[in-house]
Amino acid sequence: MGLYSIKMRSSKTNKHISGAENIVNEESLEESVGLLVKRAINHAKGKADSVNIKIEKIEEDKIQFINPLPVTTVKVKDDKEGIECAEVILNKLGINKSKSSKIIELIKGVRNMRGAIILDINSFERIEPDKERGIRATYMDFEGSKLDYMSKDTRYNAHFIEALALASKVSSSPNIIGEICYSDDPNYTAGYVASKKYGYIRFTHLKKLGDERGGRIFLYDPCIDRNFSLLETIDYIENTKVLVKNDIKFNENITPTELQNI
Repeated sequence: MGLYSIKMRSSKTNKHISGAENIVNEESLEESVGLLVKRAINHAKGKADSVNIKIEKIEEDKIQFINPLPVTTVKVKDDKEGIECAEVILNKLGINKSKSSKIIELIKGVRNMRGAIILDINSFERIEPDKERGIRATYMDFEGSKLDYMSKDTRYNAHFIEALALASKVSSSPNIIGEICYSDDPNYTAGYVASKKYGYIRFTHLKKLGDERGGRIFLYDPCIDRNFSLLETIDYIENTKVLVKNDIKFNENITPTELQNI
């Protein structure tokens, strides 16, 4: 039975509301489309007046299977403490305090950007070809996943599962040393820093409740593999079909103090 990529984008009066995607088998196609439409219509940012659904058949021999990043949740009391903890991980990834502070300033300044920023951590320049569009991480999902978009279980709701699938794919790309992200959903305050080295570090607050800002930054180091170009990195993130194995490892929740010792 074939696999299909489903992509949903919704807007209201030409303002982006939400976007999501799945990779599912033919049997789950109708149900998955219905769930994505339901999500678009019932989003916290408003009821969409335009919903676009794209369905594309995928050749199974073109799919790469990868492992999910292990998950650690850091319970922080507010967004200020969350940002401080995010900077701790950035520092551990070899990014100095001055640069990590600028990364936080950069992500806080993102407004209505549909894709991600790619930041060269050596030159500290934005290197995505289109600064308005950014880089769109697409064609990824958990193997055989069926998301419950209304789930209250933060381990398995759509925000988390989609973010983990995306972070796992992006982190598997050569020359991407990490990613920092938080959602533009005003009701969802959590965010994360993901990397090959430390896995998916989730912070319960990276922004205040009600804040409609959101964005992501891919941290790029061309020195890791000089034979893998920026264009190849972008092509992998945007076009390679990836299914993440349904084998998520949840580590014990930790405190900000314990984060220092990971």
